[in-house]
Amino acid sequence: MSYIPGHVPPELGNYSDAILQSAASLIRRYHDATLPLFDTAASRGAGIEVACHNDLSPCNTVFRDGQPYAFIDFDAAAPGSRAYDLGYAAWLWLDVGGESHPSWEQSRRLRLFLSAYGSDLADAAIVQAMLDRQAIVIAEAARTGKEEMADWAKNSKRWTLRHWLPASEA
Repeated sequence: MSYIPGHVPPELGNYSDAILQSAASLIRRYHDATLPLFDTAASRGAGIEVACHNDLSPCNTVFRDGQPYAFIDFDAAAPGSRAYDLGYAAWLWLDVGGESHPSWEQSRRLRLFLSAYGSDLADAAIVQAMLDRQAIVIAEAARTGKEEMADWAKNSKRWTLRHWLPASEA
């Protein structure tokens, strides 16, 4: 472990298409680098594909020259599926549920993000992973008394349900 110079945003933000593509590509390279760790029949049988970072947000990304460069803060990393990690990352990078983009634009941005990742996963799988992660954040925030975080996640989940389900119509 060592210090990685650069800038880490303190909050989620409104990112351009180019930055979203760069972030998704970086996530793909990270996931691909972990593949050899789980290349066993037992892992595949358990649905484990990669080492999930479990918090691939802009706030855990070092930027250099305005572009995502490296991830930090691996304290929640664990074996899991690409969809599980990617759904959470998409929620945070696209700021799903925020007011910055209408639903049709967020759908376009999600497809752009998944395309840059090189995903053959269906949008429905990513949206379901996003909903699963939103539910986890809601429960954890409620458990720890973080009302503002719980409200944010609830609003995001309501937005996701309203605009992207059934996901095949997104």
